[in-house]
Amino acid sequence: MELSQYAELFLSESREHVSAINHLLLALEADPRSREAVEGLFRAVHTIKGMSATMGYRAVADLAHEMENLLDRVRQGRAAPDAELVDTLFAATDALETSIEVAVEEGEDDDAAVAPLLARLRVLAGDAEAPEPAPAPAAKGRRKKAEAAAAVAEPAPIPEPDVAAEGALRVRVTVDAASPLPGVRAFMAVRAARALGEVSGLEPSEAALHEEGFGGTVRFALRTAAAAEEVEAALRAAGEIREVEVVSAAKRAAEEAAAVAPGTLPGTAAGRARNIRVDLRRLDALVNGVGELVIVRDRMRRLAADAEGELAEAVDMAGRLIGELQDEIMRARMAPVWQVFDRFPRLVRDAARTLGKKVEFVIDGKEIELDRSMLDEIGDPVVHLLRNALDHGIESPAERRAAGKPETGTLRLSAARERSRIVIRVEDDGRGIQRERVLARAVAQGLATAEEARALPDEEVYRFLMRPGFSTAETVTDVSGRGVGLDVVATRVRALGGMLEIESTPGQGTAMTLQLPQTLAIVRALLVRQSGETYALPLTHVGETVHLAPEEIGAVKGRTVAFLRDEVIPLHSLKRILRTNGDGGGGQKRAAVILEIGEQRVGLEVDALLGQQEIVVKAFDATDDTLRVFSGATILSDGRPALILDAGSLLGAAAAAN
Repeated sequence: MELSQYAELFLSESREHVSAINHLLLALEADPRSREAVEGLFRAVHTIKGMSATMGYRAVADLAHEMENLLDRVRQGRAAPDAELVDTLFAATDALETSIEVAVEEGEDDDAAVAPLLARLRVLAGDAEAPEPAPAPAAKGRRKKAEAAAAVAEPAPIPEPDVAAEGALRVRVTVDAASPLPGVRAFMAVRAARALGEVSGLEPSEAALHEEGFGGTVRFALRTAAAAEEVEAALRAAGEIREVEVVSAAKRAAEEAAAVAPGTLPGTAAGRARNIRVDLRRLDALVNGVGELVIVRDRMRRLAADAEGELAEAVDMAGRLIGELQDEIMRARMAPVWQVFDRFPRLVRDAARTLGKKVEFVIDGKEIELDRSMLDEIGDPVVHLLRNALDHGIESPAERRAAGKPETGTLRLSAARERSRIVIRVEDDGRGIQRERVLARAVAQGLATAEEARALPDEEVYRFLMRPGFSTAETVTDVSGRGVGLDVVATRVRALGGMLEIESTPGQGTAMTLQLPQTLAIVRALLVRQSGETYALPLTHVGETVHLAPEEIGAVKGRTVAFLRDEVIPLHSLKRILRTNGDGGGGQKRAAVILEIGEQRVGLEVDALLGQQEIVVKAFDATDDTLRVFSGATILSDGRPALILDAGSLLGAAAAAN
């Protein structure tokens, strides 16, 4: 059987195991007496060793084998999980992750890269001599590996034994339903059986083990001198095997003959795995397709607005079906944020050690789901926020003692859902943002005069931190200080249709919040008209729409405001922000959209409100002179294009225009 087709699945499963190893090492570091952590580490490393050996990735298998040897000594109480051992296992895990990526992407091993770690692991394990490397289907060298792979792909035919003969066994192996590589597991079990004797009557065939319809159960006859208990132990060693049944072939045949009822098929699995892995590119293609269907649906509704009878009924039914299809596909793309969050505990641990700080890292809301395309984009911004909190926020143990705080600081990463938005928050209990220090830096860089700086509210001061090249760090470290962190975060988040908010209390800590839409593909938006053009404003930040009478509009301190239900709301003109011409919407009342951005409510005056519509977000390649207030483009139901406005950028542009 050709194993290269399993490379992507092997990579995906291995990444999950490496993530688990990192988490378990953190648990072991926190509690060296944790038996559960050691056992979990041993199982994860053993699984990677078995998979990589089957795939022919020798360097990965060797490294996992030495890690397994060391962990086995810890399990037996012959080695203590001290700082040196845990640090070595962390280093080996990093090398393991790199070796897996290299092996899958380049199709070959890098034995030299892992050699120093192999020696270090052997020394810690107390081995006088290097242990034999893990068995693999290929020896070192590309030619030998190719020969071994060919031998696996085209096994020599085995003569059919008499299944009722003395010594023949009938074997049934069922792979764990949660295994993402059931075909590989089944194949490994078959290989283990062949090492014990002659295998025949394989059902399903070896070629069918890797097909999508494989149900996880394989049956075969085995002629061997080994006892049934030995056979079962050898097969379970393949890993992720839920059940092994070994009986004499004659007895099994009699049981099957008695058990099969009329009209049923022997060998049919009672239940199938309800989860399968799907290439993300296929989901992307489905989302693009359903996006085009949404545009067509809206156009059909528009064209059939005055239709009656069967045409109206058919259009209405098609609209409902497209809506249901859209909902199902969007749900299929949703993934829990823990898939990204789970890699941060290790990052925080390493950064804290580099900075000489003690940090307790807490994660909340890991079950919150986000569109997969959005999930892939939030990793880097969150990394920047965490590193910023570790370097600038949380103090050293000595500083915290002097301030009357516990030596260990708390860094919290949380995710929550608020209406149609996802809120990701990074907060620490550190020193907080030093306003005077930020202002001094801003004045030094010519961003404001000393007089202007003193009058700025906190939110305006914090915006300086999001400017390119702005940093209050005295020195550049491995963690931060180059003035690119928050600038990168703010830019990336704006591109995603979200925004970054900063709150801070001196001496108590800082909270940085990302407000993001749930999906980037299809969103509900409010359509507005300004100066003859139609614009789309995603409902993520739309609180309400109003028509303001002349007496509801006034001025406070020279700035235009709206008086709405005893609330004074700043009012900005979209015409002025976009620098367009036009006579306005006409009439006595003026249309406005009330934007809710964090705790702020801001009014945006437009010519007309055109109603809501689901829009498909398209990439928008703006020219250099385009205003930075657009987050994308879309196609309306009448076939015309429209630009999508970004609420956060509008607010910044409005402040700059005043």
